[in-house]
Amino acid sequence: MSKVIILGSGAAPGVPTISKGWGNCRPDNPKNRRSRAGIYLEIGKFRYLIDTSADLRCQLLENGIKSVDAVFYTHTHADHLMGIDDLRAIADENAAGLNIYASQRDIEEIRHRFGYVLADVQLSEITHRPKLIPNVAEYLKPMQINNIEIVPLEFAGHPITTTGYAFNKGELVIIPDYRIIPPQTLAYLQKIDVNVLIMPLTVIEEGEYHAGMDTNKHYIDIIKPQKVIFTHLGPECDYDEARKVCPDNAEPAYDNMTIEL
Repeated sequence: MSKVIILGSGAAPGVPTISKGWGNCRPDNPKNRRSRAGIYLEIGKFRYLIDTSADLRCQLLENGIKSVDAVFYTHTHADHLMGIDDLRAIADENAAGLNIYASQRDIEEIRHRFGYVLADVQLSEITHRPKLIPNVAEYLKPMQINNIEIVPLEFAGHPITTTGYAFNKGELVIIPDYRIIPPQTLAYLQKIDVNVLIMPLTVIEEGEYHAGMDTNKHYIDIIKPQKVIFTHLGPECDYDEARKVCPDNAEPAYDNMTIEL
């Protein structure tokens, strides 16, 4: 049995936000209280993280997660990356270090901003650091990790190119921040049988850098997943209001939501 935990279902500001509070979200609904986006995945005995949000420490503690086998990055915006130092508590349990996977651009950005976390940086005087082993994820090139096939996918329309991942030929597909699905990515998603699709709904109406519900529905009609979970919800997206406009096979995420695959 495989499962997914939505560690955080919020966009970059979280909900409530510091400056504008709850936005359109009703504060009396606990599903509207959102930490920054992150996903935990178990497939068999192996455990993976998708991104390291700024709220990672609290998310791992709340879900009793003490170790993972690898981390996959979608992009290097702060809400998806800034918890990277919290991986040292996990890497301390693994003398060989912890593998991370990201696009070439994102690996270089991590190296530039957080060089001390990488295992190939010689900082012998520092003993407590994450010791992360960087691996480049090439788009549409399958990776075999712990006998699990993982295919990195390219997405566009956000201020930077983002990376999604397809696990086990569609058992789970994760789409990160995006506005456009490039033709080669869409062609791949049409070829596989997508069981669970996790995709962002930062804003219900279309945004300059984020797909709204209309764009999401357009791609859902093409990909034809069995089940859809909308995450990365901004303060514009009240849980109940978002649920009303979801397709029949879809629902909004909330923090600590668990999905059995």
